[in-house]
Parts: sequence; C-alpha cells; structure tokens
Amino acid sequence: MLDDNIVHPKRIVIMTVLFIFRELTEGELSKATGIDWGSLSTHLSRLEKKGYIERRKIITNKGVRTIVRITESGYRAYREEVEKLKNLIKKVEHF
Repeated sequence: MLDDNIVHPKRIVIMTVLFIFRELTEGELSKATGIDWGSLSTHLSRLEKKGYIERRKIITNKGVRTIVRITESGYRAYREEVEKLKNLIKKVEHF
C-alpha cells in the first residue's frame, strides 16, 4: 500500500526536491516545485506532522526565513515509496 502522505502529486514533488537538496528555504522550495505559498504551507504541515520534514526559523540579512529539512525518517519513507512505485511499474509493464 502506498503512503498517501508522500505519494500525492504535490507532496511527492516536495519530497523529491528535499530528497535531493536535503534542506531549502520555503521560498526556494516554492520556486523549485512551482507550488504557491498557501498550498506549500498546507502540504508541509502534513509532512511535518508525519515527521518527514522539519521546519525552523533563521534570521538572515534579508529577515526571518523558514528552513525546510527532510528528516532521516522522511528520507527512508521516500526511498521506500519510490521502490514501491518502481515495483508497481514493473508489474504493470508485465501485465
């Protein structure tokens, strides 16, 4: 069974970007994924509740920024979901 907390069209894009970069600001993540701020915040909250990501505020020269970081649990869960999807694709190809 697929984890719909990850395998949702927008959340899988968010998790893929974080899987690659490990951490980004919310602004960088919004630009990289093409997901608007409101929607991004909603999806990040769901991922954060599951323990897949962490958010923390930092102070920069440009003001307060929120850093989004994939957790080890999120990293493992993402890899598992990707493997499930690969296996699903293989099954469908041989159908």
